[in-house]
Amino acid sequence: MPINTMQFRAFVAAAAVLCAGAAYAQAPTANDLVGTWNLTLTSPQGTHPMTMDVKEDAGKLVATATGLPLVGTPTIAPTDSGVKISFAIDYQGQPIDIVMTGKVTGAEIKGAVDYAGGAASGDFSGTRAGAAASASTSAAAGVAGVWDITGDGGGGWSLNLKQEGSAVTGFLKSPDGMELPVKGSLEGNALSLNVSSDAASGTVKATLEDGKLVKGNYDIAGNAGSWSATRKS
Repeated sequence: MPINTMQFRAFVAAAAVLCAGAAYAQAPTANDLVGTWNLTLTSPQGTHPMTMDVKEDAGKLVATATGLPLVGTPTIAPTDSGVKISFAIDYQGQPIDIVMTGKVTGAEIKGAVDYAGGAASGDFSGTRAGAAASASTSAAAGVAGVWDITGDGGGGWSLNLKQEGSAVTGFLKSPDGMELPVKGSLEGNALSLNVSSDAASGTVKATLEDGKLVKGNYDIAGNAGSWSATRKS
């Protein structure tokens, strides 16, 4: 179906509402990092569990950690691509610097670990305490159904989705009834869709939490934005 200029502009606005999830995964805010994180680090010596409690104090993030022989206090901060965590541990009587760089997606965090300025490397992953169960429950519920989109440019737009296993298909519907096909997957609580039609193409992402699509982001036809949606049926 051909798309006129007004339809395309409205679509782009709604699509912009569909990009907050990807942006969220790339550049978390300080609030996204606050909480208790149960982490597992790997190194050439094996795996190392660690619990990190992150709070905000006077606009700054303050972290404490247990599970490893820390020297001093960890530092944690959001970056343009994710998050950076730095601290030192006591290794045979000597302080060893450790730098963790990764990305946050909803209640999950993962990335790479540098030991002693490149002397060794590994990776890490973890979940925020209290949020993992909610994410698991939401993922089990799935995304099949009709979703009313809210946010800038989202009035009257909806998503109609079907799900088989992790595979998701359906269409994005405009206020005047135009349907743009979408196809993708739900992995854990992370929804990722591709939009492909003669009118426009791009990606739509969001996090499924408590039965709602939240912290969504889109990148369609060279435009990006954020969105959220509530299941209608």
